[in-house]
Amino acid sequence: MGPGQELVPIRWPAGWRDPALLAELENSPINLLLLPPGPEFGPVRSQAQRRGLACWEITSAGEISAPQGRFRIVPRAELDWNATGPIVAARDCVWPAIATESTASAGPTGVPWVDSNGWLAQLVRTMLPGREFWLFFEPPANTVLRPEGYALAVADAEAFGARWAIAFDESVQRQPQRVAPVLQAVSRVIRFFQLQRHWRQWPACAAVGVLSDYCGEHRHMAEEILNLLARRHLPYRVLDKRQPGSWNLGNLKAVIYPDSLPPDQGRAQRLLDFVQRGGLLIAGPQWRLRPGRPGPQDVYGRFDVLLHGKGRLAIAREPFSDPYLVALDAHLLLGRRHDPIRLWNGGSFNAHYLVRPDGKRAVVQLLNYATRRPAHAVTLGINGAFRRAIFWEPEAEGPRTLETLPAPHGIEIPLPEFPVCAAVELEA
Repeated sequence: MGPGQELVPIRWPAGWRDPALLAELENSPINLLLLPPGPEFGPVRSQAQRRGLACWEITSAGEISAPQGRFRIVPRAELDWNATGPIVAARDCVWPAIATESTASAGPTGVPWVDSNGWLAQLVRTMLPGREFWLFFEPPANTVLRPEGYALAVADAEAFGARWAIAFDESVQRQPQRVAPVLQAVSRVIRFFQLQRHWRQWPACAAVGVLSDYCGEHRHMAEEILNLLARRHLPYRVLDKRQPGSWNLGNLKAVIYPDSLPPDQGRAQRLLDFVQRGGLLIAGPQWRLRPGRPGPQDVYGRFDVLLHGKGRLAIAREPFSDPYLVALDAHLLLGRRHDPIRLWNGGSFNAHYLVRPDGKRAVVQLLNYATRRPAHAVTLGINGAFRRAIFWEPEAEGPRTLETLPAPHGIEIPLPEFPVCAAVELEA
């Protein structure tokens, strides 16, 4: 590994003791082996190091020995927002895919229920800035996965600035000859995001901010709201209540405050200033400051709406208990006209919209959780003025220009078919 080279880890199967299997990693971007402990892996370690691969030890208890010290893979619900060290690692993450009926657990939807770790990656990047975030999750059991499934697992992490510690399913572990097409698919996606790594530095374009300390009793509700806003294709920004100086309320149309404890006077006043300038604040009944006059009732009568300055306060009549309803109500209160992006016929898609700070370039990263080309043409709508759209795809030899059509609130872009991931780069 060269200086500054990105770490791309793979979990070496416990049953693979033959160093000859390392040849499968030839010409792949994978450069780090997470090896089980034990002298039986000495030949694999020696051969890997001769090939220029780094080797770290990972125990069954989830502890990793790295040159800079030891660190633990913790359950995602136990991530410590005061943690130190360059790498943060979480387990109990989901396998990215369209969920089956038996695993979908929230309210009804008219589109497929997508499982993604994107919301978690965005949360960690806000709460623990500057750290590498590694996701640990296993391929589903009793399933023979296509290479596209592995490619999606990688893309779901990379698009949101995280990294999956690659692991093989039981079938591949038993039949190493099946690993070649899997690694080819994975490598194409990793290289795609490495070539466009500058996108990671662009901030997310969002309509909604979710303000919480993401701790203790507040954690589950706030995190599930992030997850469910993503499933509604409503871009959001994570706001850390503990660090008012880091709040970026610029261009936000609404802020959701789900915590059961009201903020202190200074933080509350900053939110009221946001409302007065034209924003929407959505909070539970614990919210104390209620200036303004009564406004139009919300669709389902679950909120008291107050008009304050140019904006609105929507104070729930009952404590928040269902994150699905909070995400739904936020979208209804805000209205579709403020959606930064929209997808038509894109129910199996997820999107991550990033804008360069000067506003002259942007990118919409697209993930297709069906891992098959869509049955119907998908159209991307952008609430903004862009004159040129460039389509990037891992499987393609190079980018191509897409047609942009004028729309009432920006532009619409008919999308080409793609099986796993792609990106539309926009120029103003």
